[in-house]
Amino acid sequence: MEKKIVKKYAELMHQAQEAAGRKEAVGLLHKAAKLKNKFDNCEMM
Repeated sequence: MEKKIVKKYAELMHQAQEAAGRKEAVGLLHKAAKLKNKFDNCEMM
């Protein structure tokens, strides 16, 4: 589970760097932040 989250996070960050517009990049960064929070919460347990 954790590996999937990390892989998806890395993929979203890469997509955000390659995004054409600001709104697209911000949306991807928000999704990545949610995944990072999920991963951080899993590590604490």
